[in-house]
Amino acid sequence: MVVILSLVPALRAQDDERLAGKISCHRAMVEDPENRSYTKKLWDGYEISLGPARNGGVDGNGCTAAIYNSGGQVVFRTTGFSVVFDENHTGQDFDGDGKAEVVFITDTGGGMHCCWAYDVVSLFPKPHRLFDIDFGARFERDKLGKMLIWERIPGLTGLTTEARIPAGEKVFRVNQGRLVDTTLEFCSQILSPNDADYNEHQRVLEPENIRKLVAGSEPDDETSSALLSLAYQYAFCGQFDKALHYLNLWPEETGHPQTARKQVQVTFAESIKKDYPDFAARLLSLSGVATAPARSSTQRIDWLKELSVNETFVAAKLTAAEQKQIVDQVENTSFDAPDSWETELRVRRVSLGESDGLIVRGTRLLCGGTGNCETWVFRRSPGKWLNMFEEKAPIVSGFGFEQETSGGIKNFLVSANSSAAKESRRSFKFDGKVYRQSQCYEVSIDYPAAEKIEKVSCK
Repeated sequence: MVVILSLVPALRAQDDERLAGKISCHRAMVEDPENRSYTKKLWDGYEISLGPARNGGVDGNGCTAAIYNSGGQVVFRTTGFSVVFDENHTGQDFDGDGKAEVVFITDTGGGMHCCWAYDVVSLFPKPHRLFDIDFGARFERDKLGKMLIWERIPGLTGLTTEARIPAGEKVFRVNQGRLVDTTLEFCSQILSPNDADYNEHQRVLEPENIRKLVAGSEPDDETSSALLSLAYQYAFCGQFDKALHYLNLWPEETGHPQTARKQVQVTFAESIKKDYPDFAARLLSLSGVATAPARSSTQRIDWLKELSVNETFVAAKLTAAEQKQIVDQVENTSFDAPDSWETELRVRRVSLGESDGLIVRGTRLLCGGTGNCETWVFRRSPGKWLNMFEEKAPIVSGFGFEQETSGGIKNFLVSANSSAAKESRRSFKFDGKVYRQSQCYEVSIDYPAAEKIEKVSCK
């Protein structure tokens, strides 16, 4: 039995012929050596352009696709290692407004055949990203003709081979411009003998197999996958007692401390705590852990949620003059320049303590393949907004503020994915003019019971 558990979903190779695409750009390892530029007219005067990025390289931004309006302005752009125009799904109505959407498939995994995602773009009432979802999701119509999005959610790795990684299904609809989890509507269908996955899991967990588990036998590959898949699916369906039932079938001792029942429950709790915090807390309590481990739990930190597509300059109620003032400073400290700053940037008003502030964050061009995006903090000074970073803004995945202040301004804390199992964190303190890097940490995020945090020197 493999004894290292990971909370990171498995990354599967995608060999669907759609990734070849008639209109596509691939950096390497995929057939299409020409990588020429393409254009295609859509409707209502819109047109797409797809091909090698002007300043693209081999670091995840080699290909780009853009939508232009009738005036020749870029109204949407996606950039990745490879980009495909999805002709199969473009033209369908995903959000029920009677208007067709445009769909791209973008590879942000650096050509490792792992991290493709659908980018679904609405052009009505004005162009905007409707949602992103992992490639492999399937789109179906319900009885009323409304779009359903089915997504297979992979779970823990390390307890099974890659071919048997546990997973459950969720079902989404688009409502008011965002994906809404409607899985509960379909649980009677998913958790029934008519469902192939459910039927297979029940076949594996036949009475004789259960008796072996109760007697302390280590679960084999199929059994491990079935137990955990059913636990995930019942959790997704809000049937937490049933989910716990399958977790409790895991042997209490396996000969490996990291794969004993209590430890599996702890790691399972970690994998679901974002969406099901109450059930995660229950599992941790049963396993002897009082609360789920939190980032730097010894500090008072307000980690902020990711900025949404609706958090724009207009939504933040910034005047045209303020927008120009902010964009000018962002442009001087960004690592690249998009065709449209208004489309690229998201903006949120925050409190910095004794001053009003803004979080300004890149979305596509100013992001890397591991989910890290360039992020700025602005401070309100009489008559103007001031960038809090003297040089390049940090490229990060997570961000928030400590309650501790320096000069009346809250310390800023960021985290950045450095690998599947590690992230780095940096704390910034206000020196009276700008944020200065204060403390740096390396964090093992796949540590089973708690984060392993090591203070390191700042580079």
